[in-house]
Amino acid sequence: MPSKSGFEESGNPTFESGATRTGRRERVRLGEGGRFVIPAAMREAMGVKPGDELVLHVVDGELRVRNWRDAIRRIQAEAARLKKPGASVVDEFLKGRRAMWGE
Repeated sequence: MPSKSGFEESGNPTFESGATRTGRRERVRLGEGGRFVIPAAMREAMGVKPGDELVLHVVDGELRVRNWRDAIRRIQAEAARLKKPGASVVDEFLKGRRAMWGE
């Protein structure tokens, strides 16, 4: 009988999308090299698949995982709120560079 690597998925019940804050939790075991498997239903709810890039960060001792595309969208939305209506970020940048270069 072949031995299991510790990273194989078992038949976990379906994770319900939208229940991330109040409901469904999954228990996983930390393996060699600090690895763990995100259950398939959770990956599906996050919109990620093997090979996708993820963004991880720790807040108050809690590991948070986001898919890369959502992280970029979030940053873009945050930056858009800082931009003055009608202002051209590129024109402002070039104006500053030209002043610096003495043009």
